[in-house]
Amino acid sequence: METVARLYGHPWSEREYVIALHFYFENRESPRHEFAPYIRQLAALLGRTPASIVMRMENYSSLDPETSLHGLANAGPLCERVFGEWVKRKDHLRSCAELLIRESSAPRTMSLFEPDPVDLPKAFNKYELLDHIGDGGFGSVFSCIEISTGKKYAIKIIKGDNRFDKEVLHRFCREMRVLRSVQSDQVIRIHEDNLGSEEKFPAFVMDLAVCSLTGLFERCRGEGNPERPFLSVTAAAEVFRSISGAVATLHKNKVKIIHRDINPNNVLQLDNGTWVLADFSLAKFVHSATSETTFVTRTHMGWGTAYYAAPEQYRDFKRTDERTDIYALGILLWELFSEAWPPPDMTKTGLIGALEAIFLKATHRDPSARYQSVLEMQEAFEKAMQFVQSVHD
Repeated sequence: METVARLYGHPWSEREYVIALHFYFENRESPRHEFAPYIRQLAALLGRTPASIVMRMENYSSLDPETSLHGLANAGPLCERVFGEWVKRKDHLRSCAELLIRESSAPRTMSLFEPDPVDLPKAFNKYELLDHIGDGGFGSVFSCIEISTGKKYAIKIIKGDNRFDKEVLHRFCREMRVLRSVQSDQVIRIHEDNLGSEEKFPAFVMDLAVCSLTGLFERCRGEGNPERPFLSVTAAAEVFRSISGAVATLHKNKVKIIHRDINPNNVLQLDNGTWVLADFSLAKFVHSATSETTFVTRTHMGWGTAYYAAPEQYRDFKRTDERTDIYALGILLWELFSEAWPPPDMTKTGLIGALEAIFLKATHRDPSARYQSVLEMQEAFEKAMQFVQSVHD
């Protein structure tokens, strides 16, 4: 992975997390901005930009039960683990951090001639890599920060082992093309890619999400709310409207796009509260009734996600169509509104009658018996919601 590091830099190491956490607790009540003395000191010590240090302090604040200064909730798993291990051992943390600082190379000093202390490679020559926040079947996702503006994004980089697999490389590059071709506030937005310049290690920069729908459900359980549904009727309806709207846009695109992997992991919330559809690694373009762009995988990883994948995805992954996404939207509707525990049970859905009829039709095993368009399903949903909201009001 040395080539990837040369192109994109290094995410934060555990050593950096520990030292930064010590600085966080020592300066918990201090202002967090790029010109704060402790921020500049830590930036010079770690060879990071002040903007990335501020972001790290915001991550720690969002995890800290003793502060109301909640920041970003998208800290990576390693960041969360380090915080959890040290939050009740602050005295030991001080000793450990001081040891790590002494063992590290001498701190770099800032000067007028060298205002930027970052000596790590920068993705696209402008983004600093931060947290490893997730993995997909083909790529790894990191948070990153645009050094010149301090804006936060996510960057998806193909996994090192996958760069030798022509099929996976094709899928990864096609995901970029899909995102390039779609203009919708309900679809994750791509900001930049290197499709034309980097064939072996492609990557693209996109919006940074606060959390996924899966993460939101897990947080609800963790806060002592194990009963389904986890969201209010209003909040659940907002999610469904956004994602069904995204799918409708894909199906009406100039070159029709079938997503084929709609599930809570790929439903993301941005920091402005908008819910968007992401991860197009299994998507396909449908150019005409007889011409499709798709791959059938040797390992069956193209089948999709359990429960959300329609039956025809297992029978003939290549010949899926809009009704495959409608099936997944039906399962998503059940996930958002049902009182039952998974997996979904067609005989005991846990849904109010008006929504149960939509769920059963959308998830019929025979595609011809489902809704034939997302618009048709959306119209049925809005009629059902008039009744559902009258019951809950």
